[in-house]
This record gives sequence, structure tokens and C-alpha cells, in this order.
Amino acid sequence: MKFRLERAPRLPRLPVWALVVLGCWLLLVVMGALLDRRGGPALETCLLHRLSGHPCPTCGSTRVVLALGQGAWVEALRLNPLVTLGLVLGTLGFGLRLATGRTLRMELSSREQKVALAVGLAALAVNWLWVLRTQA
Repeated sequence: MKFRLERAPRLPRLPVWALVVLGCWLLLVVMGALLDRRGGPALETCLLHRLSGHPCPTCGSTRVVLALGQGAWVEALRLNPLVTLGLVLGTLGFGLRLATGRTLRMELSSREQKVALAVGLAALAVNWLWVLRTQA
């Protein structure tokens, strides 16, 4: 496993579909926050939760973003640890890119890629169990 910093544009070029999805999600978050403040019905943004009654692995992401925005780190970790970790690390990586014009690259051998995939899937499963236990 090798880590290296390599040059990259300070602002990454996002595909149009990603901007549309992000914009729709942000619109839902804003609408949900406004409804919540006015005492309206809760806005259910998770289709799996709405249809099955069970939370998905990323359920609580909107609340995690809101908690992090308010500085409630412990609450964000309680809601969804994996999403919280991903958002914090992603923000740090983006900050590094903005500040230095470099991005951190990780080179993995074929065996290391398989181990990383297994660890990632195990982390996703454990996180989903946590979400099922705390948010069901």
C-alpha cells in the first residue's frame, strides 16, 4: 500500500448527473428542515424505509449532515457512524485539495484491493446492524 500526493485541479469537475442528484437531495433536506420547524409532517426521504419500514444502511444521513452542521459530533456518530466518518474524511480530503491543489492517492495491490473490499463490506454490514438497532 502506497500513499502519495499528486497534483489535481483545486475544484474537481463533477458530472451533471451528480450535481442534479446533489441538488435534489439538498432541496429535500431544506424542505424537511422547514417543515420540521413549522411543526409539519416529517419528510421521509428514504424510499426503502418508507416502503419496508426498515432503515437502509445510509438512513440518518440527512440528520447526520444537520447534526454536523450544528457541531453535534457525538449525535452524528450515534445516528450513522459510517456516514459521519465518510463525510468528515471527504471534507478533509476536499479541504486538502482546495488548499494545496493536490489530492491523496492510494495505490493497492490486487490482494490489498480484495482485503479493502472485504473490510469495507464488513464495515457496511456492521454499520447497517447499528442503524437497524438504533433507528428501527
